[in-house]
Formats: sequence, C-alpha cells, structure tokens
Amino acid sequence: MPNIKELMMAAQGIIKADTIITNANLISVTTSEIIENASITTYKGIITRILNKEEDINNYIGYRTKIIDAKNNYVMPGFIESHIHIESSLLNVREFGKLEVMHGVTTVIADPHEIGNVLGNEGVNLFIEESKHALPRIYFEVPSCVPAIDINKGLDSGAKIINNNDIRELMKSEKIIGLGEVMDFESVLQGEREMLERIEIAKNNNKVIEGHAPLLNKEKLDSYLIAGISSDHESSILEEALEKVRKGMYIFMREGSAWKNLSELSKLITSYKIDSRRLILVADDINVVDLVEYGHLDYLINKAIELGIDPIKAIQMVTINPAEHLRIDDKIGIIAPGRYADLVFSENLNKININTTIIEGEVVYRYGKIVKNIDDNFIYPKYASNTINLNKFSEEDLLIKINDNLKEVNANIIKAIPGSALTEKTVEELPVKKGFIDSDEDRNIMHIAVIDRHHASGNIGKGFVKNLGIERGAIAQTIAHDTHNLIIAGYDVKDMITASKYVIESNGGIAYVDKGKLISIVKLPIAGLINNSSYGEVYREVKQLEESLSVAGGSLNSIFMTLGLISLPVIPELRITDKGLVDVMKGKIIDPISRAQ
Repeated sequence: MPNIKELMMAAQGIIKADTIITNANLISVTTSEIIENASITTYKGIITRILNKEEDINNYIGYRTKIIDAKNNYVMPGFIESHIHIESSLLNVREFGKLEVMHGVTTVIADPHEIGNVLGNEGVNLFIEESKHALPRIYFEVPSCVPAIDINKGLDSGAKIINNNDIRELMKSEKIIGLGEVMDFESVLQGEREMLERIEIAKNNNKVIEGHAPLLNKEKLDSYLIAGISSDHESSILEEALEKVRKGMYIFMREGSAWKNLSELSKLITSYKIDSRRLILVADDINVVDLVEYGHLDYLINKAIELGIDPIKAIQMVTINPAEHLRIDDKIGIIAPGRYADLVFSENLNKININTTIIEGEVVYRYGKIVKNIDDNFIYPKYASNTINLNKFSEEDLLIKINDNLKEVNANIIKAIPGSALTEKTVEELPVKKGFIDSDEDRNIMHIAVIDRHHASGNIGKGFVKNLGIERGAIAQTIAHDTHNLIIAGYDVKDMITASKYVIESNGGIAYVDKGKLISIVKLPIAGLINNSSYGEVYREVKQLEESLSVAGGSLNSIFMTLGLISLPVIPELRITDKGLVDVMKGKIIDPISRAQ
C-alpha cells in the first residue's frame, strides 16, 4: 500500500489519479443507498475520492489518468467469499481464481484443511504459495482440526497432523487471516487442553476463529461461544440459526453444490425481520460444473433476491458484513477512501450479472474475458502427486460376513438427506447371501467402504448407505472429508473393486463403473483432490461424470459431494471411517449389525 501522505495528496488532487471510474450508480453498503452518477478516483490501487455528480473530476485528471466509463452500471464493492474449500472445486488455486473474478469475487477466504489433511502444513504452504500467482486476493485460515477429530478417540485413523506448533508457525504468514472452522466441537466443550491452546494461539495473533456447530444449542452453544468462536456455517434449521445470531454469532448462510440452506435461512430476514448485518452468504463447497454454469456469489445474491431479500442487503452479505466479521473493513468491503479499489459492475441490480471486475484499481475481467495475465510458473512438487499408500484388498474385504446361519439381518444404515450435510441412522432388514450381508437396489441401499490410503494399515470400515441417489453401479473416490481415504459405494462388490482400481492407478480421482465397465473418470493426482489442468478441461471431465451419473438416476452433487462427506465423523448422525460406523453424538464406533432384533 502507498504511504498515507501520497494518498492524502491524491485525495486533494495534488497528485493526479491513476484511474477514475465515471458515471457509476454506486452502491453504498454502509448506508444502503444508491449514489447516482458518482465518480471514483484511485491511486496505486487505493480509492482516494468519491465524487458526486455536482463535483468536477478535472482536478484529478493527469496526462496518465485512465478513465473508465461505468455507463450507469451499478458499481459495488468486490465480493468476499468468506468460507470456501478450494479443493472441492477440483481445481488448483490459480484456475479457481480465474472463475472467481469472472463472478465478481475479488477476495477469497479459504480453509485449506482438505489438502492439509493429506499433506499437512506443507500442503497449506503450497496453497499459500500458489495463491501469490492467482488473480483474486486470497487469504487463508489455518486448519484447526487436522485430523478432523483426535485420533486418540479411535473414530478415524487420520492422515497428517497439524499440531499447535505448526499453527503458531503458519499464523506468521501475512496470508493467514484466522483459525479455520473448529469442527471438533466436543473437544471444545470438554475443555481439552490442545484445542483450547490453539484457540488461544489465534486470539494472541488477533485472528478470527471460525466455527462449525451443527445443532448446538442452549448451554453447549453458550460454552462454545465463550471459547471465542465467532461464526457458524452448519446451521440448517431456522430456529437454530436464530438462536446463534441472537447470541452474537455470524451466520454463514450456505448455498454450495450439495449443502443448500439459503431457502430456509433467508426467512431470518423475510419472516423474522432481523437485522441482516450478521448474516453472510457463502458456498463452503462448490464444484467446477456449478462454478462454470451458474456462478458463485453472484448466483447466491440473485437467489437471495428471488427469496425476497432486498438487493442491497444481499450485496451487504458478501461485502461489508464479511469484511467486518474478518476485521478488514478498513481495507475491503466498502467503496470508500483508503480501501482497495476492488469494484464490480452490473447493468442490473435486481439480477446481478457481472461484466467488469476491478482489483486494486486494475481491470482483471471485462465483458466475458479475463484481461489480466497471471504468472503461471507455479509447479506442484512430485510428493504432492504421490499420496496413495494402501494395502491390496479383495471383494470379501469390502463385505460384512455373518457367521450365523441367517437369511437376513437388521443393519444400521447411513441414510443420506438430499441437500443436507446431515445424515440419519436407520435400521433396515437386509438379505444375507453366501454368508455376507447384501445390498438392495430396490430400496437404494448400497455397500459402502472406507479404506485407509495413507498408512497402508489395512483398515477398512464397512457398512451400508441409503439414498445416495444412484440406481446401479459403483463409485470410488479419494475425496472423503476430511481424512480423504479411499471411499467406495456400490451395489455389486465387483464394480466396487473395479472402480477403486481406476482411482488408484490415477493417483487419486473419482471413477464410476457399471457392470465391470468404466463409464467415466475424473483424475485428481494432486493430493488425490485436485486436477492440475485448466478449468475448462476439468469442467469437461466432471461434466461427463455428471452426465453418466444422471443416466444412472443420480446427480453429481447428491453422489460426489454427499459421498465425500459421509466419512466426516463430526456431523450428525451416522458416519463411516476406516475404523467403522461412527455414531457422532455418542462419539463411538457401533456395529453395522443392529443387535436389537
């Protein structure tokens, strides 16, 4: 940032502006006004003046000053994505960034705990380094739970560990803005020393602390808040979110590829009429197909408007609200003197359609084209593509054997809930064939297995999942939050083995197989999470997978995203890890066979 004296001289016209945006219908997110025919002067990437239509801009024009005519477009602060896992896009940081600026996102707050779980703090540092080559401004939050849950609890084997010393070191980076979602809420509530210490590290570094508190309420919620956690993106029930925001939390109203809470939570504004300043729109997880076909925060703003939220309030939820939450509203989130000249243009206010994105006074996207080149010299090291380390396994290893001479058994089954990160536990009768419990296509009940791919321990968790959304075949992937073991679901164990073979040979990815034939594959060799190609190439691969799954009666989001979260043992109700079936609220491994028959 230039020195203050230079900026003050530029504000007075003594130093001439680098760029002036004229004829702007400026959205003032501080006052919820539209200031018509405004002009914005910038110097060295910083806003220096906001002029109304009566003021003469000539005093600020020098021989090098560039004039950008906004043509009466609505000019808004650059959008801020407050909570995103870049890995879920399946893109590298640079390619993800290209799509972001096309949709008006100028600042991204990423929690890299997916790559952190696979590669540890080295993975986080790789993302930090790559972000320096990306178009938008990208900050990171240090993953607070790597692994997601303490491996000493025996619920998951984990992959890498980011300990408190790692967190202290990572906090020194200027790219770090906070402590990522504290998802191991039980450790917080039990006052475990390690967890409270990492929260204290964040406080001592004056960083925000993000939350992950599904269904927490009353005394447990209050205890969680007292620890210093300031936000939650897991609220799915209106009353749950209302209690949290009344108690001072920022509520991230999530609308991503699979977890869609905006329709329900929008009622906080439309029905309960609460002040919206502690409400923030986020995607959390969004895949490349949705980014290309629908957009990102521009899409969320438009959906909020369709749900009855005032357009300026919706814009506040991706500008000033997150900036204040992150304590950086002195830099971004507002079109005002002293802030970065991060601006986006839209011809319409009631339906946002971004045609121009400006970051620090420089046009990066204009009328359908990225107009700024990026330094594309970043290269991932070889170790980032060598993350498959597992023992060989057979068909029988993926099945649950029954020693008794039974024809059917009652099984504890994971019931997926479409559009929700939550699952339910259900007990249903399943047939036994040749001594093994079988799947049931008619009731959409599939085999599911999670295999340790990090330590070659031979650990395999086995169970059943219902409502995954696929009517036939099997899918295998190395995306299984957050440990990212190999997870496989299918009706036929032979298809499960075949799908896993293709994924392993690709050093990670997603493969769909039916009747022994590979139908589609997305290769993800970087940490088993990311394809290093252009976003267009990745889009085409993922789109083919989406179309294949659609033919099989399912959808990309209901299968890929839901399957990817079924192994995360911190979201109720029933999950599966390489250790077995996890009852989340009881915090213990349970038998896949229900003994209460």
